[in-house]
Amino acid sequence: MALKLDFLTKEIYIKLITKGLGVFRTLYLLLFFSISTALDNFYFAKSIVGVVILVNILFEITYSQQLNESKDNLTFIKKFNIILNKASFILGFILVIISVLISNNLEIIIHVLMLSLWGILNINSNYFLLLFRYKELNKRVLSYYLLIAIFDILLLLLILNFLESENSFFSISVSLLISEFLVFMLLFSKFFLSSYKCGNDNSVKLNLKKTRLYKVFLILAVISLIDVSDKFFLSFLGNGQITYYTYGLYAPLMIRQSLDIRSNFFVQINQAESLNHIKLIFYKTLKRLAPFFLIGVIILISITELFEEVIKNTFHIENIIVFKNIVYLGILITPLYMLWDLFYRFYYREKKIHTLIKIVFVGFIINIILNYFLGFSLSWGIYGILVSTLIVFLFYNLLSFRYFFIKNK
Repeated sequence: MALKLDFLTKEIYIKLITKGLGVFRTLYLLLFFSISTALDNFYFAKSIVGVVILVNILFEITYSQQLNESKDNLTFIKKFNIILNKASFILGFILVIISVLISNNLEIIIHVLMLSLWGILNINSNYFLLLFRYKELNKRVLSYYLLIAIFDILLLLLILNFLESENSFFSISVSLLISEFLVFMLLFSKFFLSSYKCGNDNSVKLNLKKTRLYKVFLILAVISLIDVSDKFFLSFLGNGQITYYTYGLYAPLMIRQSLDIRSNFFVQINQAESLNHIKLIFYKTLKRLAPFFLIGVIILISITELFEEVIKNTFHIENIIVFKNIVYLGILITPLYMLWDLFYRFYYREKKIHTLIKIVFVGFIINIILNYFLGFSLSWGIYGILVSTLIVFLFYNLLSFRYFFIKNK
């Protein structure tokens, strides 16, 4: 008898596979470039371009319910997509101009340009992915995650071997851009073109509340600036510190990314009828994720301890103790990230945006103060930055749990 899996479980398994390919990509980059400014520049640029990707999350969170109601209306889909692209192009252009004006590092500028273009394509891909979720075209959703990982790996290896050594840094961001373009053309181009060709009903109006849009964007921007500020403080600790931080955290955070079901969760709670129903979905989601998370942590700790010397020698990591400590602190931070991924969608679903604005602003200020105090005043260095992040996300989750599960009981 064939084993039947629901879509959520299938998505988790597919993302575990794609994350495995992502791990190979990351390790190969570390093997090729070692702990160096080349990787520092890429990860710093990517954290900056994260502001462009906010457009996707912004519209998904703010107008997901409207999208569900109009998922078969090609005019609505077309008009909504136009607005998405305008916002992403404007943000991408601003980021490129700012990077040109304030940075004299050509590598960072090139990465920001390439990643801004990738971000615009990624926003379009995720827009159609959300539509396909509501239309229950789940095979295309799963195909996207699988194909994007396969193409990226193949293109990275190909471009690295094609470029001369002094230009090899191009490959890190260019492979992302080209793979996103290819997968978009394969999976979404037909639907994209049909919406632009047939979506000409002038009677269809978009109910876009700009004030709410700006508030949600402000929330997401502040949350993303926590990562930017962390890397900003790390840049004063010496070359390679951003790479240590990124790669040490990457190991535990790949568990989070493998189990990333935020869109799936948001679709479910948008269809829920009450707060109690949302709470049941929340607990059910945690119950589904917990075994995968625990297995991931056990595997990660085992690999870190058993293959310490192999990791150190293969990837030329000079300070393996620092690397290991970052991994273990990351294991503590990861479940807080995962809980917050779910919690802050509660606020949007329950229309508690003003409350969320206050919470994220307080958290951002706490992060900056703790980054300076722990990282520099107490001389904890990179550990201080990590502990600061842990405290901020612990604050976010405890406050949210009290607000939704205790105060509103």
